[in-house]
Amino acid sequence: MSNLTHDQHKLHHNTVISDDELIILLDCELETLRRAAQRQGMDFDPNRRKYTIGELRRFGLVREGYTRDEIRAHGFGIGPVTCHDTEAISAEQLLPVETPFGSGIKKWQLPFDMMPFRMMKTVFQPGTIVRPHVHPAASEEDPGGGLRIVTQGEILYDGKSYAPGDWFYIPNGMTYEFITSPDQVTVCFYKYGFFMWTEQNRFSHPHD
Repeated sequence: MSNLTHDQHKLHHNTVISDDELIILLDCELETLRRAAQRQGMDFDPNRRKYTIGELRRFGLVREGYTRDEIRAHGFGIGPVTCHDTEAISAEQLLPVETPFGSGIKKWQLPFDMMPFRMMKTVFQPGTIVRPHVHPAASEEDPGGGLRIVTQGEILYDGKSYAPGDWFYIPNGMTYEFITSPDQVTVCFYKYGFFMWTEQNRFSHPHD
């Protein structure tokens, strides 16, 4: 499919990340944009680095995290922090990441600095459907992938149930989908290794 579907655009716009937010792309993010543009058959300007989030979404880019400078700008990353602290609670609004393949999902980066390591918390409403999609392999030697650890509720993936304490890993390059418990909120922690994530890349370009 050469372009994001209408539904995907709609889901992107339903996130708390504003279309108008201005981004200056890092080198690795510029290469991510080039790859996304090539896949979509869209024009790419190698000399342009400033884009709004709305423009990046049209290329199919998805915000996956925040840089050290962005974390520090919000006052995070210095000293100990726990889930009971106010900064941990505020991170839900200040460090959101995008979820274009399912609706009603809240996902954000935890507010500590262990760069390049970044951990996300994801909250799914009952009966959430995550539609089939694939994350491009970072490279042939190291494709990367996503690890989910369930802490509340249930995820039904590939014919099996994943309850609190269970986990599953999906390498990039594989199409996958799942649904969550119809009766309760599901919570999991998510670690995603994608193209140049160790260089603080903030964007990937998954597709259906």
